[in-house]
Amino acid sequence: MRGIQVALLTFLFCSKSFAQITIEADRQADGSVDLSTVNTAEIPYTVLLNFSSLENLSTTSGNVVVVVAMPGKNRATTLKRIQENASTNYRYSISYVKGNMYGKNKVEPTYFFPVSEGEKILAQPMTHIENRLQPKEKNNDYVGLSFKLEGPTEIVAPRKGVIASMNMGVAGQKENLDFQREENFIEIYHEDGSFTKIMVLKTGSQQVKVGDPVLPGQVIATSAGENYNSGAHVRMVNLKPAKDEVEKLKYEPFPVKFATSDGTIEINQPENLTVVHPKELITSEMSKRELKKYRSEKQ
Repeated sequence: MRGIQVALLTFLFCSKSFAQITIEADRQADGSVDLSTVNTAEIPYTVLLNFSSLENLSTTSGNVVVVVAMPGKNRATTLKRIQENASTNYRYSISYVKGNMYGKNKVEPTYFFPVSEGEKILAQPMTHIENRLQPKEKNNDYVGLSFKLEGPTEIVAPRKGVIASMNMGVAGQKENLDFQREENFIEIYHEDGSFTKIMVLKTGSQQVKVGDPVLPGQVIATSAGENYNSGAHVRMVNLKPAKDEVEKLKYEPFPVKFATSDGTIEINQPENLTVVHPKELITSEMSKRELKKYRSEKQ
């Protein structure tokens, strides 16, 4: 008897994401069911399938299956029939986040500060919004960095990647702001499965589009923030998908190391710095083919 196939769909996004992740089912002659992810985005997504019902079917990883949906159609899991002559049925929900939860680096990457070389900045850790809304309950979780600027400047890609998403249509609001719920931003996906989100950008100043590859130091937009009490600045946070308990996915912020004239540094306290962009870092994550093409273009 042909089993009933039901999917309950729920979605988990970071900021504004319009990528469409869907699941396709293909029933095999032996009664098993192949489930595939269909990803129309330019980058991978981590997908969690939570099976609330598996009748006469099983997976190799139980009721919760976590896979990486690469762009296009890719096999996610196979539901194996247990008893040959019994009917089958299944029910599941799907949630997903940008990035590859299983991605890794061969070596720890070093990032550029995301502003033009030679600019003077004040780099400092941001504080969690909960500390402003509920000052009696201090939250010390890492939430990213703020770079105070002397004035408007070009914003650059801090590391090799692909433009994953952006929202550059938020108009400037009132003056003397301390916090604004929605900001212009650009997100860059990296090959290790993480991505960088850069916020507080000038409306309409983007010089890239979704799907564009970018190299460290490449100009992507112009800074903003002049209408804040703190003055012109940009914010940056690095995120990677992770499991939140057993049945949920989340984005986990993490600190990174930056290039300076004295080596690499992790920003744990306010630091006044002059931005440098070491040339060797531009090519550090290139494949042999990318490196050959880059060098031929520079000749």
